[in-house]
Amino acid sequence: MAGRYRWPMSFPRNLLADHEKVVFELRPHWVALLPSLFWTVGLGITLFFGYQAADAIFEQNPETAKSIIGGVVTLAWIVLAIVPFLRWYFTLFLLTSDRLITRRGIIAKHSREIPLERINDVTFNQSVMDRVLGAGDLLVESAGERGQTRIENVRKPEQVQLMIYTETEDNNNRMVRPGPQTRGPSIPDQIAALARLQEQGVLSEAEFEAKKQELLKRI
Repeated sequence: MAGRYRWPMSFPRNLLADHEKVVFELRPHWVALLPSLFWTVGLGITLFFGYQAADAIFEQNPETAKSIIGGVVTLAWIVLAIVPFLRWYFTLFLLTSDRLITRRGIIAKHSREIPLERINDVTFNQSVMDRVLGAGDLLVESAGERGQTRIENVRKPEQVQLMIYTETEDNNNRMVRPGPQTRGPSIPDQIAALARLQEQGVLSEAEFEAKKQELLKRI
């Protein structure tokens, strides 16, 4: 995974600031789908033997028993396999030039954001099997009330960790040493971004007002 990457079905671009660029966008590793696969196989076997048992026990009229078995297995398949698959499909892990975003939810959406300037450390954990498959978990340490954020089943966590560090460093350099040829976001854009962070609970009202006043003094 090198360079900038995105899935065909991606994070809504209208939720990004005008200056904000997507570095990468990923769904969880396919290893998260293994339970759904095992349930699908197991329930298929259950359905097969259930039908065989219905034919043996209810020789005269096995159709009713088969309908009941089929309905129960189908319901179990939806709950244990289809719903987890949809959760995987609608989960996105996104790094932009400004923030780290996790977004999930089939119908109702839940999004969590960490501004890059608040990230203190990023570590990853891999079991032996995760290492073979190229998966792992990320633990993001950030300043603020949340402290730690765990992101599970990340693809190639070592590369993702490096890309987060690189983008965080670039972001800090832009904030600390804006070059004369660098055209950063306008003051209104920065205030709008701060307002979004306040609405999402990342910044308190006091922090928002303090940063807003700092920006207004530059005008």
